[in-house]
Amino acid sequence: MQPPASPTPAPDLPADPYPFLDLLVTLLVFLAIILAAWLAARWLMRRMYGPGAASGGRLRVVERVPLEPRRTLYLVEAGEKLLLIGSTDHDVRVLSEFTRDQLPAPATPERRSFLDTLRAVGHKSGHGGDTPAP
Repeated sequence: MQPPASPTPAPDLPADPYPFLDLLVTLLVFLAIILAAWLAARWLMRRMYGPGAASGGRLRVVERVPLEPRRTLYLVEAGEKLLLIGSTDHDVRVLSEFTRDQLPAPATPERRSFLDTLRAVGHKSGHGGDTPAP
C-alpha cells in the first residue's frame, strides 16, 4: 500500500499582500498626531503669551527686551500711553510712562555693503583699500 500523498506546501506568502501600505498608514497617522500636537502647542502659546492675549485689545506689547534670563523690559501701549515695565521673577513694576510724542523714533542702523566694510577694515589696519598688502 502506498502512503497517502502529502499536500504540496504552499509558497510562503506574507499575510498582507501590501506590507508597505500598513507601514505607510502608520507613518501618516504618527505624522498627523505630531502635527496636531504642534498646532495645539502653538495655539496655546499664542493664547497665553502672545500679543492680543488681552481680550479687550486695549493693551499691546510694542517691544520686548530681555536683559537677563529672568529680567525683561516691556514697552506696552495702553490706550494713549506708553508704559515702560520691568519684570523679574518676583516683581513687575512700571518704570516710566510716556506719550507717543515723547518717545523718540527708533534709530535705523547704517547698512553698508560687505565691500565697504572690508575697505574700512583695510584702512584701519594700515593697508590701502585698493592695493593688496605686501
